[in-house]
Amino acid sequence: MNEEQERFIQSVDNSSADKVIVKNTGREDINLPPHSHDCIQLVVMVCGTLHVTVNGRDYFVPDGYACWIPRGAVHALTSNNRHIALRIFYFLPKNEEEMADGTFSVHYVCPWASVNFQFIADYGPVIGSDDSGLHDFCLSFFRTFRKEERQIVLPLKGIDAGTHPILRKAMLYLHNHLSDNVKMEQAAEAAGVSLRTLSRLFNEADTTFSNYLCYQRIIRSLELMAENSMTIKEISYNVGFSSPANFNRAFKQVMGVTPSEMKRKQGKLTTLNSNSVS
Repeated sequence: MNEEQERFIQSVDNSSADKVIVKNTGREDINLPPHSHDCIQLVVMVCGTLHVTVNGRDYFVPDGYACWIPRGAVHALTSNNRHIALRIFYFLPKNEEEMADGTFSVHYVCPWASVNFQFIADYGPVIGSDDSGLHDFCLSFFRTFRKEERQIVLPLKGIDAGTHPILRKAMLYLHNHLSDNVKMEQAAEAAGVSLRTLSRLFNEADTTFSNYLCYQRIIRSLELMAENSMTIKEISYNVGFSSPANFNRAFKQVMGVTPSEMKRKQGKLTTLNSNSVS
């Protein structure tokens, strides 16, 4: 973390008690090491995708989604996309009970929510309690957004930082061979264990080989969709599915929509956000 980033984090923590702080950022890449804030952080993906590690657990935030990072949660932010744009809100609720929920969550940003996020951002970078009407609107909207917008859970590993080293070897092998017709036998051989042992380790981590591999492929497909340089058919083969039909079926099971529907939603949000981050 560079000095500018450290100063900004300190300024947020020093001034967020009765303020909503807005930060629009567009950059070629993002790689922020573990840090925390003495306030809630709401990160809206305007362009690109985001990998978030919260308290040792890895998650994924697709293009067109937002994540809620609780007060005091140690988190790191990275992205595999070449271009990424974020709209970040830092704030504290007036009600202490609302801060007691220390759960990280990922939410779909519908057009209604996107318009409100941009409306608030246009009044940034700081919205103070002296403008009580707008300040109260912000807090009310953030609370409603988290409560009402559909949540998704896309853990990259579904496993905390204490993952068994043998399982980590197998996971790394899968991550590096997503486009191949990879089999569990190959992952077990790469990890130096039997099929039975690897299966047991996945089960102990509350997942299975096939589910983990499918999640990784869907996550990679979302990164490629955010780049907007491949067709859905090309993406399906690039991430290792045997056919576009199988990709569509797996994608909908995880995301709740088909790849085509996801791209249409992202296109609508891109239009709404066209004047936002520079």
